[in-house]
Amino acid sequence: MFSNYYKIFVRTLSRQKVFSFINITGLAIGITCFIILFLFVLDEFGYDKYNEKAEQIYRVILQLRFKGEDATNAKTAPALGNVLKKDFPEVISFTRLGYFGQHNLRYNNKVIREGDIYTADSNYFDIFTLPFVYGDSKNALKNPNSIVISETAAAKYFGNENPLGKTFTVDDGGTYLITGVMKDYPQKSSFSCNFLLSMSTYSETANQDWFNLGYTTFLVLKKKTNISEFNNKMKNVVRDYVWPQASAVLGFSLENFNKSGNAYALKLQPLSSIYLHSQSDYGVDTNSEWGNMRLSNISYSYIFLAIGTFVLLIAVFNFMNLATAKSEKRAREVGIRKTLGSDRRNLIVQFISESIFTCLLSVILSVVLVQMALPSFNDLVSRNLSLDLFNNFYTIPILFLFACLVGFISGSYPAFYLSSFQSSHILKSGGSGKSRKSRIRSVLVITQFAISITLIIGTIIIKDQLEYIQNKNLGFNKDALITINNGSTIRKDTKSFQEEISKISAVQSSTASSLMFTSGIPGSGYIYNKMSGKDVITAQFLDVDFNFTKTYQIQMKEGRYFSNEFGSDSGAVVINEAMAKKFNDKDPVGNNLAELNSDTKEMVPFKIIGVVKDFNYESLHKKVRPLVLHLSPVQQAVTIITIRVSPKNLDQTIKSIEEVWHKFAGNEKMFYRFVDENLARMYRNEQKIATITTVFSFLAIIIACLGLFGLVSFITEQRTKEIGVRKVLGASVGEIILMVSKEFIKWVLLANLIAWPIAYYVMNNWLQNFAYRMELSWSVFIISGIMALIIAVATVSYQVAKVAVQNPVTSLRYE
Repeated sequence: MFSNYYKIFVRTLSRQKVFSFINITGLAIGITCFIILFLFVLDEFGYDKYNEKAEQIYRVILQLRFKGEDATNAKTAPALGNVLKKDFPEVISFTRLGYFGQHNLRYNNKVIREGDIYTADSNYFDIFTLPFVYGDSKNALKNPNSIVISETAAAKYFGNENPLGKTFTVDDGGTYLITGVMKDYPQKSSFSCNFLLSMSTYSETANQDWFNLGYTTFLVLKKKTNISEFNNKMKNVVRDYVWPQASAVLGFSLENFNKSGNAYALKLQPLSSIYLHSQSDYGVDTNSEWGNMRLSNISYSYIFLAIGTFVLLIAVFNFMNLATAKSEKRAREVGIRKTLGSDRRNLIVQFISESIFTCLLSVILSVVLVQMALPSFNDLVSRNLSLDLFNNFYTIPILFLFACLVGFISGSYPAFYLSSFQSSHILKSGGSGKSRKSRIRSVLVITQFAISITLIIGTIIIKDQLEYIQNKNLGFNKDALITINNGSTIRKDTKSFQEEISKISAVQSSTASSLMFTSGIPGSGYIYNKMSGKDVITAQFLDVDFNFTKTYQIQMKEGRYFSNEFGSDSGAVVINEAMAKKFNDKDPVGNNLAELNSDTKEMVPFKIIGVVKDFNYESLHKKVRPLVLHLSPVQQAVTIITIRVSPKNLDQTIKSIEEVWHKFAGNEKMFYRFVDENLARMYRNEQKIATITTVFSFLAIIIACLGLFGLVSFITEQRTKEIGVRKVLGASVGEIILMVSKEFIKWVLLANLIAWPIAYYVMNNWLQNFAYRMELSWSVFIISGIMALIIAVATVSYQVAKVAVQNPVTSLRYE
């Protein structure tokens, strides 16, 4: 029986080549889009699951509410892990990660400035699954000055040698003994680095300083631990350990702190949620994450999955539409089959089988298209996605079941629709007896265009928002600014380097500062004008020099900036407008600002000498936060040297700067970027979304146009005689096009009414991710609707015009 169905299917394909091509190609493109985006989303959900204990590993985060402002920190105090292990029986073990800055690593004559050197407890490899190439993972980080390196780092320094027992000279001083070589972190790891130092190397990691929030604490909990109860029990840690230190400095009790609407809480975050859910579900400030963290946002996964599903739905609706349209041509066939004894069940099986055969062809074609498209898509999203057909037992069965499911859904309506006809009525009327203006056809076309219009609106808004970010006044002049990111290499000679490059005619100014335009900008607690401990203000701080505002061209609002003419400026600070607003004082200049010193637990006084206008030193996802500028040699882990140059002959200018660099840094490469490139890197996820949305929206429109093309072909074919009669009676080509187009125009207009509120809701929510965002304008919606209307009318007009320009005699003879 199925062989007979197959023969009918092949004959139908050969007789209706255009319809078959549109059906198979449109569906194949839709399936291809869905598979590629599904593979991407599936990959996103796979992060950190390589760890054997992944389901039992949790990160401790700190949630703070102070004066109505919420902040969540991914880092905690060094003493936390020991306390939780001692006081909580649910804790099997714990480990910590820390960061102690960049180092010059020297082996023989090779000196390289390394920035991804972290410190970890000796049991780090008991908790995280990282196999060793050389060495014993249980003891590798046991002793001070031990270091474990990755395979990549081992190859860079030692080639094919076994590096165990060799030593690095660090910063021309101490030495680290290489005790292990680990496999590189898997690609699906939210954290990775090439160097891990033993935590015992640093004495400060053993102290009881609860103000030093510089470590990520991971716990391994017993299975079936009640996380809600555990979180509640950690209130005791705050009461018994944290607040005795806090109250000594701040001067008020935990009870009064909580009564004022404030909160200080420790919470658990599952390891598997760090990559996708840190921001959306836990509110973790990305500024508190390590620089080597890979983070995404679950909302982007939902967006990609929605786009893939929408494109697939458009393709499926096309199939259903064309299959329904063709039904009138096959109505006579149904009547004859029923007359010859075929029952309704056999007819339903036949038409659904034809639909499934078509879908199978589309799936086969889509597999080819996926293999062709994946390399380019991988380049775009920096992944290594693949469709594993043969090594994965489930892939082919899933694709087959997918084809059957889509085929059944796509073919069900025409199958049940056609098989319901009475044979006598069909044979008398020569058709289905149903109106051409099928309601289901209208619904499908409207839905297709509603989805397409929604995607067009989304694409335009995403691009406009990114353009808005790139063109927004950031409070400084970002043009022709170069940052040398490994400035710490010449920390002792920074001033001499700046003096030397100032002799280059194209160099206008330079400044050395701590790191900006990234995560990890440190913060501290400040008290204004000798107020009480309950008035602590949390602010970020930067170490800067005398040329900072000059180089970045940041404007002063009041007071003055640091100057060589005032020796007392070493005990002064400059603040930004956001910080000044916290004081509720119209004239903060000249008053004192005390900083809480986390080492001595004392307040260090500074004099405010000026207020700079707010400038964006972080991404535009956040509003400008309070900031304090300290005049001092950079004390932080990373120093950047920023140089303002003339925009002319940039290549020659950079070459000249590099020549000076090598005089001070030897053979180490100068790692530099333009500031506008640094800014663009902060919006990489949004850039990818914009590109992916644009590409797949374009494909969705192509699929919709293919379906519309086929549908119009069918309708004009049916109305060929009518068109010929109208031409004989004097109708123009334009009038005929308008006659056929009217129905489609109504459908597109109705689709706009459906798409606009949906697009507004979705895109308005997406824009909430930005502290600075464009205003949604109705012009975007109108333009998108007009674009969809033009596309629809152009597709319809092309097909109708082909018939309308024919000789009426030919049209009247058409059967």
